Amino acid sequence: MKILLLNPPYVPEFMRSARWAAVSISGSNWYPIYLAYCTGLLEKYGHKTKLVDGPVDKLSHEDVLKMAKNFSADISVLYISDKSLENDIAIGEKIKELTGSYIAMVGPWCSCVNPDELLKNSEIDAFAIGEFDYTILEFAEGKSENTIDGLVWKNNGKVIHNPPRKPLTSEQINEFPFVTDVYRRHLNIRNYFQAPHLHPFVDLFTGRGCSWGKCTFCLWPHTINKDAPYRVGDINRTIEELEFIKEELPFVKEVFIQDDTLPAWRAGVLSTAIIAANLDITWSCYARPDATYDLETLKLMKKSGCRCLHVGYESSNPQILKNIKKGTTSEIMVKFTEMTHKVGLSNHADFIIGLPGETVETIIATVKWARKLKVNSYQFTRPYPYPGTPFYAWLEKNALLNDGKVNCPHLSTKEIDKWVRWALRKTNLNPRYLLRMLKKPREWKRLIRSARYVLPNVVGK
Repeated sequence: MKILLLNPPYVPEFMRSARWAAVSISGSNWYPIYLAYCTGLLEKYGHKTKLVDGPVDKLSHEDVLKMAKNFSADISVLYISDKSLENDIAIGEKIKELTGSYIAMVGPWCSCVNPDELLKNSEIDAFAIGEFDYTILEFAEGKSENTIDGLVWKNNGKVIHNPPRKPLTSEQINEFPFVTDVYRRHLNIRNYFQAPHLHPFVDLFTGRGCSWGKCTFCLWPHTINKDAPYRVGDINRTIEELEFIKEELPFVKEVFIQDDTLPAWRAGVLSTAIIAANLDITWSCYARPDATYDLETLKLMKKSGCRCLHVGYESSNPQILKNIKKGTTSEIMVKFTEMTHKVGLSNHADFIIGLPGETVETIIATVKWARKLKVNSYQFTRPYPYPGTPFYAWLEKNALLNDGKVNCPHLSTKEIDKWVRWALRKTNLNPRYLLRMLKKPREWKRLIRSARYVLPNVVGK
């Protein structure tokens, strides 16, 4: 079959594939990694595919519809989000009108809402719930709709909910072709930029799911990977893909391990394997600032080529950390950060302003605390409530949602946005921070590019 896999166009700088869909203020964009893995799997089974990233390639609706008509897919798979839902549905319906393609919607939003009304009142054919790779493959292979787990579909106007699909197994994870080869053939790798990464970069999974999975605000553990443990593939497959990147993508400066969070034990396994393979590669990953990381593991990571850890600190306030089930403390986070400094690892620190328990006082205290960490880069954002997360349920229960945006008992949406900009100025534009970064020539290109986007959004507002 011919399958179109589409990240639909929407508004400029829209990041549908991010941990929460939003318009970027830093110029960052995300690979459509889930669509790309599905693309590779379909190709492995002999299907003709076309992977298109509308937002990153700056395609208009007309561009996409012309492409869809020319490709004339049997199945069109659209990765959708709550923020762009009406737009995504309209594009799917128009593709169906032009090509007669079967339209399937995928992504985390599909896994946390009841799609019945949407399916009844649109020309969309189906939703694939949860991890959708094998759901789409089975349909492409000709299985009857009523036999495909994870599919919600229409039968003569009636919406049918098939049994849920079980989480991917390690054996299935090992079956996926290299996602970076999919990027190479379908996407323009140089178009992808994230402020903390060296550019150009690629990303990949070594496993699916989150080893912690309890943070109340986090999208993936409560939607597309709901109730799924952290599952890993054979580390030798990862090493083979890293070798492929070195040979076939020599211009790539950094590999980002996109596992929801890379636990210390897995980081140790990966680092040991990279060293054993004598691979000269620069990589980064998500890491939790908790007590599971020790100095020896961090040293091993550094030795293997790890450059930067993306760390979700969120807040320094003890009660807020408890409210969001972060599973760590400010004291443990400080110790973790000191160890990363000691071994020479960079640290990109993520903070969220507007979580349950937030006040002006907690914001000021967190920013003051964050500056003392002396990390490589700072990210402050407001929380984006996603249906299906405990955080979203808490906001609904307490009537704190304002057109999908967060209000706190003590702070309005507008005030939260103001404090986010203030925090960015106090950290990323702090003279001592800038002086520290000027001493790291490797970071200059990354800093200059991100500054072009960030400065207009935080200065004078």
